[in-house]
Amino acid sequence: MRKIWIFNKSIDLWVLGFPVWLTWLVCFVLPDHTLQQSMPLWFWVVIILGIDVTHVWSTIFRTYLDKEEFHTHRKLLISAPLIGLFVFFILAFFSTALFWTALAYLAVFHFIKQQYGFMQIYRAKYGFLNFSRRISDKTAIYVGMLYPVFYWHINHDRHFNWFIDGDFLNISSLLGNVSFWNDSALQITNQTCILLYFFILGFWLYEEISLHKKHGHRFPWGKVLWILTTAGNWYLGIVYFNSDLAFSLTNVVAHGVPYMALIFFYVEGKKQAKSKARQIRVVVNVCLMVLVMFVLAFGEEYMWDMFLFRENEAFFGHMLSYPFDVAETSLMQAMALAALSVPQVTHYILDGYIWKAKTNPHIKTVILRQL
Repeated sequence: MRKIWIFNKSIDLWVLGFPVWLTWLVCFVLPDHTLQQSMPLWFWVVIILGIDVTHVWSTIFRTYLDKEEFHTHRKLLISAPLIGLFVFFILAFFSTALFWTALAYLAVFHFIKQQYGFMQIYRAKYGFLNFSRRISDKTAIYVGMLYPVFYWHINHDRHFNWFIDGDFLNISSLLGNVSFWNDSALQITNQTCILLYFFILGFWLYEEISLHKKHGHRFPWGKVLWILTTAGNWYLGIVYFNSDLAFSLTNVVAHGVPYMALIFFYVEGKKQAKSKARQIRVVVNVCLMVLVMFVLAFGEEYMWDMFLFRENEAFFGHMLSYPFDVAETSLMQAMALAALSVPQVTHYILDGYIWKAKTNPHIKTVILRQL
């Protein structure tokens, strides 16, 4: 059978690694005054609409539009959007701020778990080498993401947010009420944490190299690059570049591109396992999926703009009119927020289940079959 394994050095570099590293280069090259500008419309269309929102809709090809997958996860696929709609309607009705805070933290959890999940795929590729070590792969990748998020919470000078201003808990404000907490304490905390951050990642890498030399196993380039790229991306996007453009670019590309690549590989991998298809057919199928995903993402963002924000009327207004007025009452706003967040919330929920090998027999036969 022709190999379609996505997790090999050449494809990893071009599909999973290169787009992220390219965003770093862009951020380093752009002058600071450009990075500090508000998000231009074209940037929103390409990055937010074209990657971020579009990747959310890629899940449907892995679930609702796959008869076998829908049958396997039927209860989950039906209950997830209903539960999400109910819970987030209640949140939005009682407090819009609480709605955005809950959605932001759910998104952060989802982003972190995705990076961990990809790391586990790499570990599986190299045979889950569980050598005795002081700092595990799990610790390394979680530290690489959680420290930048912690930094974000205690430093109130960030020029970006996850969804809206104030969606994260303002820990820096709470600490301001503590007698011993001042600018000096913040500076000491930041310096101590960043030293621990780089020490943990550096020592993990040192152990990885030492174990390779000691046992002579294949050096896990994919896993190492993934963990270091993840840590570098979160550090640069949140801590180093204090810019909404830099955060959005690094965050969205590093999350959306690998996820869509995995979806495409899985969907086409299942088809290849049953019957071979010509390369051109695979390319056509992927292009059609991208088109469908983008159209659905376009429709979703159009409704967000029509019923709630009207922030991107310059984009949608050139093609479509708004047949409905903006939701004005608390009830209508809560209904709009809850309904329009269903695709996103459902994506977050499903992603925690559909990639588990114990609930999906195709994980091993499609994703890990080249081991």
